[in-house]
Amino acid sequence: MNINQYLQSVVAHIRSKEAKVYVEAELAKHMKHSKMAWMTKGYTETDAEDKAASEMGSPIELGKSLNKVHKPKIDWLLLSLFIGILFLSFLPILALNQPQYDYRFGHMIPLFLSNHILHIILGFVVAIGLMYFDYRKFAQWGYIFYGIASLFIIFLYVFHNTQINGEVMFEIGSLKLQVWMAIPLYFIAWSALFTKETFALWQGIVLVSLSFLLFSYIANLSALFIYSVLVGVLFMYSKFSRKQKVIVVGAVATLIISYIIFMWLSYQNGIIENYQIARLLGYLNPLAYAENAGYMYVLLSDLLQGAKWFGSGASLTIPEAHTDLVFGHLIQSYGLALALGIVIILSLFVIRFIRISLMTKHSFGRLLIIGCIAIFSTQFIYTVAMTLGVVPIVSLSLPFLSYGFMPTVLNSFLLGLVLSVYRRKNFIQDVSFSKLNAN
Repeated sequence: MNINQYLQSVVAHIRSKEAKVYVEAELAKHMKHSKMAWMTKGYTETDAEDKAASEMGSPIELGKSLNKVHKPKIDWLLLSLFIGILFLSFLPILALNQPQYDYRFGHMIPLFLSNHILHIILGFVVAIGLMYFDYRKFAQWGYIFYGIASLFIIFLYVFHNTQINGEVMFEIGSLKLQVWMAIPLYFIAWSALFTKETFALWQGIVLVSLSFLLFSYIANLSALFIYSVLVGVLFMYSKFSRKQKVIVVGAVATLIISYIIFMWLSYQNGIIENYQIARLLGYLNPLAYAENAGYMYVLLSDLLQGAKWFGSGASLTIPEAHTDLVFGHLIQSYGLALALGIVIILSLFVIRFIRISLMTKHSFGRLLIIGCIAIFSTQFIYTVAMTLGVVPIVSLSLPFLSYGFMPTVLNSFLLGLVLSVYRRKNFIQDVSFSKLNAN
């Protein structure tokens, strides 16, 4: 039996198409080495192939054994956490006093609740769909995803038909297209580009600068913050040398410090008005600005002081209770015990993400998970910290708990990528993407 015949007999007993590609490539490499060893001993090419095949044993038994080992995996722990947090995500909505109702389902249902059901269903479909999609095919589309994300932001700026707090959006019925939708596209783009051997540092600097320029035209500092964290973390785990990373980090730090000094001097010289730094002053000294910029910090402080371990605490009206300040809303409505439980569950997500990243040998897959950790944990840690008054209040969502289309779908997208990488963690390290696409 020659090598090709042996390989076909082995992979015939492997059910997963993706595993077949990996097993065939690995066995072919091993058997060709064995073949060359037998040929150096004086065997003909045909005899050497027979010897290499016989060394491997029965192809049927080997195929059955490899089928068990290389079966695609499902992370049931992560899926259980996902389903659990989706059920908990209804609690903030149920605690709201909702004056609006929806009749789309034939019954009078609170509008936020009916919308949230749709968001949950869509998020679940996105997560499961990505789990079954082969994430490795994204690796060759880096420039394409970058281009689509950039064109999307340009589209928002040029063709926007609504604005909220200065942020331009494109509204279609009840759906609002926001700059947040560019984050997943840029995420995949940078993960692919930073693992591309031919991708040069100067190219990265040009593309990052261009994307930051585009973000500057859309008044959403929270999206820009998340994007900055994402690119920074992916760069630090990229293929570039330590020297290159130190130079870039030093340059960025210099620019940030220079900007802060410039803004402070401008304020001192009366070049910028007080309202432009009112939020910062309200954060630094909330009691002195309790009537305006410091109001929310004082409100959250009172909320925490009146909080109970179980049940309702201080009766306060919290703006954005179902979105940005949902964590404070949960503390007030259900008590500190539930809030602590949610922190533990979200921490388990991060811990699980980290553990899967350590299991993953595929460089692109590992970088994808690192990016997921960066986006997910930044949202989680910052929203909890701003409720506690540790950091300034911004428009940022608590993963899966904040109401809205983008918070639910974005984090479901991250979860789906992690599940996709985990599903294929036991195979595919160096098989060409052209061969993967053929399957």
